[in-house]
Amino acid sequence: MTHRSDTKLRYANDGLRIALIISAFTIFAHIYGAPAVEAAGPGPTLEPYRQTIEKNGIRINFEVVHIGNQTEQRKSFQEGDPVLFRFAISDTTTSAPIPGVFPAAWLDLRRKDEIPAANSCEVKAQKYITGGTFSQAAVDLNSYYVLALNDDATVSVVDPLFGFGATKLLALIPLTGNGYDWVATKDQTKLFISIPGQGKIAVVDTENWELSKYLDAGIKPTRVVLQPDGQYLWVAGGGSSQSSIAAFRADSMEMAARLPVGKGSHELVVVSDSSFVFVTNGEDDSISVIDARSLKTVTDIQIGRGPVSAAYSELANAVYVSQTDAGSIAVIDAKNLNIIKTIEADPGVAGIAVAPGGRYVFVLNRKKDLVQIIDSSVNEIIQSGTVGNAPFQISFTSDFAYINHLGSAEVYMVPLGQVGRKGSPLTVLTFPGGQQPLGGSWINSPAARVVQASGENAVLVANAPDKQVYYYKEGMAAPMGSFSNYGRQPMAVQVVDRSLRERTSRGVYQTAAKLPKPGLYDVVFFLDSPRFVNCFQFAVEPNPAIEAERNAGKVAVTALAPQTPPKLGEELRFKFRIVDQATKKPISGLTDVVILTFLAPGTWHRREVAKEEGDGVYSIGFNPPQPGVYYGHVQCGSVNLQFGNPNYLTVRVLPRAGGESRERR
Repeated sequence: MTHRSDTKLRYANDGLRIALIISAFTIFAHIYGAPAVEAAGPGPTLEPYRQTIEKNGIRINFEVVHIGNQTEQRKSFQEGDPVLFRFAISDTTTSAPIPGVFPAAWLDLRRKDEIPAANSCEVKAQKYITGGTFSQAAVDLNSYYVLALNDDATVSVVDPLFGFGATKLLALIPLTGNGYDWVATKDQTKLFISIPGQGKIAVVDTENWELSKYLDAGIKPTRVVLQPDGQYLWVAGGGSSQSSIAAFRADSMEMAARLPVGKGSHELVVVSDSSFVFVTNGEDDSISVIDARSLKTVTDIQIGRGPVSAAYSELANAVYVSQTDAGSIAVIDAKNLNIIKTIEADPGVAGIAVAPGGRYVFVLNRKKDLVQIIDSSVNEIIQSGTVGNAPFQISFTSDFAYINHLGSAEVYMVPLGQVGRKGSPLTVLTFPGGQQPLGGSWINSPAARVVQASGENAVLVANAPDKQVYYYKEGMAAPMGSFSNYGRQPMAVQVVDRSLRERTSRGVYQTAAKLPKPGLYDVVFFLDSPRFVNCFQFAVEPNPAIEAERNAGKVAVTALAPQTPPKLGEELRFKFRIVDQATKKPISGLTDVVILTFLAPGTWHRREVAKEEGDGVYSIGFNPPQPGVYYGHVQCGSVNLQFGNPNYLTVRVLPRAGGESRERR
């Protein structure tokens, strides 16, 4: 990271957190979205599963609830069911909810041969927090997905934290034409994508990552925005002939109104109470104001030449409109619907955005390579700073403003803690956001190319020419890594969060998932502050339809543990039986069965081709080098059996009888 002013920023030593984040990239996976509301299916629904635990002055009410429409009445929780995992955290003395904390949870499949000391709840929680090759949970309730709006009429859905430092393409959603802008519902269960070339809005279901339907916009749709209350989706057209906007009901997705506005390109801004929609009219040099309750145009406000961008400050209850040709910013009172001030700047002002908190408004000047800060309490420009070539967009985290550019691959950062000192130069930092500048590809989409990574002081940067999405951690000199967009140019990037969050009520943390394979699970719950670790038991029953599909041509593995714990100096044998799922018969003649053994926490390991013993049993023998807990994992490529399968051995090797152990090398 390059420091662009005399002000010295000092970052605390973040090495441990960075290491944990890098480790975390190996454990997140396999969580699918589902609507975060209950919907009654046909017939009676299964009662929620509930458990309550109290300790250390904290009460956790744990609940699993079916969501979505079930095609048949469920008598149990079955594999593949969409459910809501909910943790209500409260104080045992006052019963008051505990908001603003950051719990984590994982589903861990319990095994019959588990060694209690080696698989305590504390041990399991620590295993998933620190990560590792064999630390993947059956379901991770703390993950997020990255969506890229691509230049080839597709949306790629990537799990950026999947596997052993790699990524996984979860879905590639085809569109009928190139997407231009997009917006997700508040619960992130639906994604709306404008397709100007087709005159349609694509609706993507994030539960299964499928395109559910198209909405006929009746115009050439460009910008899309959802009201804060989620009632209406507003769609604006693009081009000089587009003189209307459309409103769709977000729940039924039916068109509610089509209203006339001025000519030219449009930007949309909805105030925080969802009462008014402000629409810029690029050719008419005006702002159309729509009453979102009556769905009628209230007024048209004439402003300066070339309105190109608008932003709303809830703190000031005002809309700020950059006027690129006039070189000024119009300030509109969002209650009285009149211009209260015109702030003079320079021709070329373009992108405009309001920082968290609502007091400071950032304005970019693409011609002069400037960022200027307006204090909304006085509506004056109080600070300015030079940035890169042709600044294009502004994004925010809680601590920084991020500015990307058309003529440079550098991303500029403005520390928000340094903003607000009238007349003082802005502190500006930089990091490389890829190898190539954005260039002319910006015209393909105005949607954000820099977004905050879920729950982290980090951002994701989409670089279309590089065909990459970069991961940058605040305080670092360069991105910590990147992942490929599988040969496609990401025109915009968006995060769909599936981690535990306060989504509906204070102190109630929930997320949606699909239930994993049948078995008895520990729902490992971890809260760092205040400290709380607990394992809730939860059973998943077989789903007949999934079982039938799974058993067709596939294998089952049984780990055969020793009858008695071996002692140091004795040979330890790891055995696995491999059976055909469909016929239930042992599979013989496999020559590529490999068994990996290691001593927890991974200080010693060996990999060896197994010998066939008969009756589908394959084994290896070895002499453990020291006492401790040993794990055995089996792989067989010819039957598509991988090391990550949950059927593994855990054996504790005891010290030598009658004396101290001696380490063998």
